[in-house]
Amino acid sequence: MNVRKPSFIISLLVVLSLLLSTVPISRATAAAAVNKKINLSSASYVQLTDANLIPSSKGATASFTLTVYNGDSTSINLIDYWARLKTKSGTNYILTLLDKDSKKKVSPKSTISLTYYSEVPASVTLDKLILNFIKFDFSVSGYEKLIGQFTFPANYSNVVKAGGFKGIQIKNTIINTRVEQTIVNKTAENYAVNLTYLARNTSKLGVALPDYVYYLKTSKGLFQLKLKNTTDQNKPLEPTVLNSIQLYGTVPITVPTTGWQLIISQKIGAAETEQIELPVASFEVPVKFSTTTSSKKSFTDENGNYEVELQSVQRFPWNNDDNVIAKLIVKNKESVYLPLPDLSGTMVIDDKINIASQNIKNTGDIGLAPGASTTMTFVGKLPYEYEWKKFELELNKSVKEDKVLVAEVTKSVITPIYSVQVGNVYTQTSTGSQMSVKVTDVKTYSGAANDIYAVYMDVTNNQTRSNLLPYFTGYFKSTSGNYYEAKVVKSSSAINPTNKDQIIVYTELPPNVNGEGLQLLLGEAFDDTGLLKVSTATPKGYIRAVTFALPEENKTITSYDKLKVGPYQIGLNYFNVFAFEDSLEVDLGGIVSRDYSYDGFSQSKLLFELEYEPTKDVIWSQVVDIGGKSEGSIQWKTGENYNSISKAMTRNQYWSTYTLNVYETFNGNKKKLFAKDVQFSSTTNWLDGNH
Repeated sequence: MNVRKPSFIISLLVVLSLLLSTVPISRATAAAAVNKKINLSSASYVQLTDANLIPSSKGATASFTLTVYNGDSTSINLIDYWARLKTKSGTNYILTLLDKDSKKKVSPKSTISLTYYSEVPASVTLDKLILNFIKFDFSVSGYEKLIGQFTFPANYSNVVKAGGFKGIQIKNTIINTRVEQTIVNKTAENYAVNLTYLARNTSKLGVALPDYVYYLKTSKGLFQLKLKNTTDQNKPLEPTVLNSIQLYGTVPITVPTTGWQLIISQKIGAAETEQIELPVASFEVPVKFSTTTSSKKSFTDENGNYEVELQSVQRFPWNNDDNVIAKLIVKNKESVYLPLPDLSGTMVIDDKINIASQNIKNTGDIGLAPGASTTMTFVGKLPYEYEWKKFELELNKSVKEDKVLVAEVTKSVITPIYSVQVGNVYTQTSTGSQMSVKVTDVKTYSGAANDIYAVYMDVTNNQTRSNLLPYFTGYFKSTSGNYYEAKVVKSSSAINPTNKDQIIVYTELPPNVNGEGLQLLLGEAFDDTGLLKVSTATPKGYIRAVTFALPEENKTITSYDKLKVGPYQIGLNYFNVFAFEDSLEVDLGGIVSRDYSYDGFSQSKLLFELEYEPTKDVIWSQVVDIGGKSEGSIQWKTGENYNSISKAMTRNQYWSTYTLNVYETFNGNKKKLFAKDVQFSSTTNWLDGNH
């Protein structure tokens, strides 16, 4: 048994040897065979460290990098050595040595790299080539002695697999490179490609990134990629620093997306002479398209990494159409400050209908702190009867002369409009529009043709600087669902921090419509230039709209000592009227106080009329302008005011009793604030509290 046991083991090893000899050579084994070392002496050797083949205008360019190590005590004279290239069928190609003038000797205990290149036919692949390393020797036939031979197994490729890295040599420095991210978006005509590769310097000295040329290799040919940031062209690669280089380009949609490769090459030769591009590295670029739609996507541009989220999609009435309002959140995903990306948007309705949109940015938005976010608003127009099933927003970025799709986000459900209940305050926090809005009063101003329904609103500046607050526009909506255009009166004054602008939003309601149950849909107005601050421009629509529930109008007559107009409160304390010969004599007085929290307002006038109500004859009228100088008015200021007024009487209009009416006016219409019956008397003050 002891004799038979070793014999059995030997037989088993022979069988295993035969079985293993039929297994194909692995990639690792093939690479080891290609990159084998060939001895020049017992201490020195030459090794093939890189082999590349890329398409060129003449077919293809093959390049080979040989590393020569001198382990001896004397220099190796490289003039004695050369490389020869041929196909396995015997066709020879002439090799050129790169930088041959500077590579003549290898000092003892040092290494030098030799890069040879040659133009070959497009049909040639690496596995068809043989690279011989020879030494010139005049003692042998042909004067060339074969030192070693490098061959490539079938289907050999030096393309770096997805996720892998490659060390490329720049001068005497090794830079580890790999493809980090590839984003490919499909448009109607092209694939928009955004590719990022990383480069880390493994040495202790910095080196500049050469003027590389970048291509996307496809089954249909090469498509050049461009640097998104031109400063990356000769970017300093400092030791250990991980550098990110962004590339972009387009590929026709007719090109298959399988087998794509990133090819990095470098032009050799002077620009005025014929140049050749040498391959530097090739990487697999797998292309995957997401089949899922999402409201949130990320993209990378020449500045860094951003995240965009379609927060809401709304429809606001505007003339005979609807404005489609898509609110986008843009977030900085980097640890450094980034500029706000310049995005344009195309709205895609039900996969077929494309709507161009306007990008409206917040006033003052220029950049984003690390991790910070802001909003952009995209506005398009759609017939108000159309109801969609699917809504998408395609986001594009202009890069030089190209338009690149960076993200596509979707949200098909209409977001409800935010509603503000009676008495509540609406607060807006968007950059450049930080404010609070509150409805303070509603008033109906009567007129001969139509009544004016007006809503008074306080808009408070919540910013830390004096600022013009937004100009608003929108619609009144009745309980039956009808819309009536809302017009806005706004001051042109800048509002100090924490102070207010009193705006008036009004409409002329048809005679068969009353103000009961009305709601106010109001938003920040914009035109082609962006958000508006003044009322002299013509709005194209509005964004960030909210619905305000409106209080019931107080129709009771105010006390004469508590009249209010704009920021002013007026306490009337004197009214006397009597007739003297052919003139009417009136004495009028009052105390005015002002709320100085209002920096902006438009209402500041009272209209006094003395009327004989049975016949509606007005025998005297007078405008009192508080703090203003309107034509034909009496000017009152804060504090005590008193005026004596005479008016010629052209005809006899004397009756026993009259009514003093005090009105607030708006666009020619009037709202009665106070009324009191009076008589002619030279001594009676009808507003002394005793009459």
